[in-house]
Parts: sequence; C-alpha cells; structure tokens
Amino acid sequence: MDQIQKLTREDKLKWWGEGEWLDEQDEVDFVYRGYDCKILRMKGYDGKRHDGSIHVWGGYLCGYVKIPKDHPLYGKNIFESHYDFDVHGGATFSQIPTWDDNFWIGFDCAHSYDIVPSMEYLEKHEPALIKIKKENEELFKLLNLERNSIFDKTYRNMNFAIEECKRLVDQISKIKKEG
Repeated sequence: MDQIQKLTREDKLKWWGEGEWLDEQDEVDFVYRGYDCKILRMKGYDGKRHDGSIHVWGGYLCGYVKIPKDHPLYGKNIFESHYDFDVHGGATFSQIPTWDDNFWIGFDCAHSYDIVPSMEYLEKHEPALIKIKKENEELFKLLNLERNSIFDKTYRNMNFAIEECKRLVDQISKIKKEG
C-alpha cells in the first residue's frame, strides 16, 4: 500500500481546523483482488474569505477503483446504467480522471451526513454563517431539528474509505464474472 502525504499538517489546520484529517495521509494507492484502488483527499481553491485569506474547500476523501478495458463497465456512465453500487453514498464518479488516462469508478465522502472539513471550519469561523446559525437556533429548537439524525455527521476517515473501496471492488468483480 503506497501512502502519500501531499499537504502539510499546518496547511490542513489553517484551511480546515482541528480533526482526524490532520495526521492522515492524503493519498493511498493499493491493489485489492487484482483491482487498482486509490483514495484521494479533495481540495480546491475557492476564492477569498471575509478576512482576505484564501478559502480552500475540501478535506474529505474520495475512493476510486480502476476498471480494466475488458470489463463490461469500462467507459460506461454509471448514472445511465442499471448498476446500483452499495457503497457510501452510492457511486458518484465514472470517467477518466485528471491523474491518468484510465477509466475509474468512485464514491465520495462529502454527503449531508458526512463531516466535510472545509464546511465545518467555515461554520465555526465565517461571520455570515455564524450569524445565520445563531438566527435560526430558535427555529431549530421549535422544529426539534437539533436532535435530528441528519445533523449527526461523521468524518469518514482513511480506513473507512479503504474498506468502502474494497466493497466497491467486490461488487465490480461480480459484474465481470456475470458479464
């Protein structure tokens, strides 16, 4: 298993605050059941914040499985197929990515019930978001939303993403056998 640290701990702290992501690797490559797998930490520059600093969104992980050219899924748009992968949040990616010229299928860990480090940071440090949250506290109490499970977010860490990649491979490999 190849593990790569692309971002410094200091940058992660500055962009996304305290959290498990500070000490995690930013890229992990491994082979499972003959399939190449990749976990990547997402990040992108998203303009300036209220204080003039650069906002770097992301911090969450995505997992990908490389599809061999002879596989029935190669080149297929999963959103137009009849395949429904049982992986975190469903498969959300099927294309040739920027990092190489192979076809990959993947998932992301940035759903409404996931902790996305950049969003968590903004909710705690961006004055406009803090104001909106404060203004809606009474409404949340009135609607009993503060105890709603949709607000019980979880950070999906590297170990989680690796295991989900393996689940995706298990499903993809069955399609090859059936196809």
